[in-house]
Amino acid sequence: MFSGKYIRLRRLEGNDVDIIFSHWNNYELRQYLPSPLPSSKDDLTELVRVKDKSFRERSEFFFGIEECCTSKELIGIVNLESISWISRHAFIGSFCIFKPSLRGKGYGKDTMLTLLDFAFNVIDLHVIALMVESHNKQAIGLYEDCSFTNRGTMRELVYRNGKRCDVTMMDVLKKDFIDRYGILPKGENVF
Repeated sequence: MFSGKYIRLRRLEGNDVDIIFSHWNNYELRQYLPSPLPSSKDDLTELVRVKDKSFRERSEFFFGIEECCTSKELIGIVNLESISWISRHAFIGSFCIFKPSLRGKGYGKDTMLTLLDFAFNVIDLHVIALMVESHNKQAIGLYEDCSFTNRGTMRELVYRNGKRCDVTMMDVLKKDFIDRYGILPKGENVF
């Protein structure tokens, strides 16, 4: 596990499927993930199995976000994908906090800082990139607060709710993250 101030990042387990499923088919949440289409419980069971295999093979790190201060419940997911071990870069693919009531309370920033600390200071990646819909100012603000920089716009890349949306490309270099945040204190981190 990799611990932040409010959250822990941990591998997903089979018994997480029920928790994920209880939130997964909410369109308000799913519309910003790679596929807005609904999933069955069997789909999610297979997803967890495939992501666990990718984790073991070190081709992707798909984490459950666990609240660590009070409930210790699974509150979201985040992943590093398209990892290049030669060029030392990766992309953030999916990132979501399941319950709207938990958003805006610091869990997202703590998750992103913990993930970046893992990427830069544990597995020694050099750059992390992501794409975010350009109208999602709250997410862009969060990423900027975590040292990401806007690298350009891909025009009308996404079709969402009957209209085309631009996508903002962002990245952060290890040196920029280290200059701002250093190496975050480690709890009981075991890789």
